[in-house]
Amino acid sequence: MKKFPILKIPDVVFREVTSMMTPTEIMKLSMSDFKLELLLRNRKCKINVIIVQTGNIHPKLDTSSEKHCLSVFFEKSENDKRNPVTHLAQLQDTIYSNLTRLFSYKFHYWALIADDMKPEEVREYTAKILTLEFQRFSVHAKTMSNDLLTELVDKIPQKMEFVIESNIALDYSHPKALKFPLTIYTDARWLKVEDLLSIRNLGKIKLKKTNFDCSDVNKFIQYWSDCDEDMIEAVWIKLKEGTQIDEQQLIKNLIVISDISNGQHEWDWIFMKPRNMGNRKFVVGQLEFRKNEIIFSANDPLKGNFSNEYSILELVHQKRDCEEKIRKMEKEFRGLRDAEKKKLQMELKELERKLTDLNRDYEIRNVET
Repeated sequence: MKKFPILKIPDVVFREVTSMMTPTEIMKLSMSDFKLELLLRNRKCKINVIIVQTGNIHPKLDTSSEKHCLSVFFEKSENDKRNPVTHLAQLQDTIYSNLTRLFSYKFHYWALIADDMKPEEVREYTAKILTLEFQRFSVHAKTMSNDLLTELVDKIPQKMEFVIESNIALDYSHPKALKFPLTIYTDARWLKVEDLLSIRNLGKIKLKKTNFDCSDVNKFIQYWSDCDEDMIEAVWIKLKEGTQIDEQQLIKNLIVISDISNGQHEWDWIFMKPRNMGNRKFVVGQLEFRKNEIIFSANDPLKGNFSNEYSILELVHQKRDCEEKIRKMEKEFRGLRDAEKKKLQMELKELERKLTDLNRDYEIRNVET
């Protein structure tokens, strides 16, 4: 069978052919001919992410597109006496560097597998990785000392995503622990409610194991409602082991609307609006929960699909304020200022009409103390 003259085809055809290839096929094609490698470097095929998993055993490199994934594995030889970080340097200087020349990618993720590493080895690997390009850095270890975790939190740039998959001592604390755009801790039992109240970076936080209960989550939401500024985009919390969801406790002292179809979905949904709007943009709070897992997110009604919920919540708050004014007037003036009271009653009636017209999907709830 004759070889396909790929180097002689027009550039438009070459781009069309290579656009249908997987990352693995692109890599193989680049290694078959130097001229092809130069053409592919110039073309820069688009992929979503490059993931480099490294450590003393089984380093791995992945590239992924929408439908395809390339995995490259390296196994440490028993007779290999080189410093473990040497493997990382070789990985970066050969396969990884070729990938960055061949592909245009949106996201770069370094994962350090430190299960059997000494602290000094973790420091060496981290120092090397910090000289490279990345958007997310994660460390997987059986356990991690407070000193080593503090060094990592201090050294990782605050603009990067940060993941720690390790047991952490209960007495650990760090002011920067939740300051990254994405923060994930598989063990977050050391975190206090006060740590959640300090969040101001509009990031995403995932806490897979905590000592929080429903009253702690309510305290956080109450603080979010009264805060002068935007706090967070989303926080995912797995409650303390054995804790059952107490919906009444979660929304205590909050005005909320809940999806009438609750119970028909995997997650239950509740929406709320902050009492203090300030100069905030993310003003539709969404509470989702099931079993002992909770997600609270804050959304911009002008950019997401939350404009209807925001309009309903705004009318609910206006109606509540109007009712409070009428009650206060009836208590303090006892029949006096009837004209003003009548005006408020007409305003209340109009708000109720607007709510009836607008609200088709939600139950309005106000859980008092």
